[in-house]
Amino acid sequence: MNEVSKTHFYIKHAIGSRMLFDVSGRQKAFSLEENDGKWKFTVEDVEPDTAALLDSNSWNLNLFYFFERPGLPIQKYWFYDKDKPELQYNAATRRWTIQLDSRMEYNNEKV
Repeated sequence: MNEVSKTHFYIKHAIGSRMLFDVSGRQKAFSLEENDGKWKFTVEDVEPDTAALLDSNSWNLNLFYFFERPGLPIQKYWFYDKDKPELQYNAATRRWTIQLDSRMEYNNEKV
């Protein structure tokens, strides 16, 4: 049996951890880029109401990115911004981006 690597991407509210957007659960294509100590997520086919919800909560966003590889511990990352993240939404292409300045790797064994 050929096992496949999996990624998961969630956006939650910083206070109370309410799920705002389960990107991978809604099967949205996304990418992650690192440049000069900042991280940029791009998500495709984001509904306007979801983009508006994220924008209205921009000061309180926590992003979680998990990477699973067969036979290895899950790599978990928490992304946030020390101030306010840079958000962009293009309604014509339905492409949403967020750029953040902080990333922390963690695991459940050291919580």
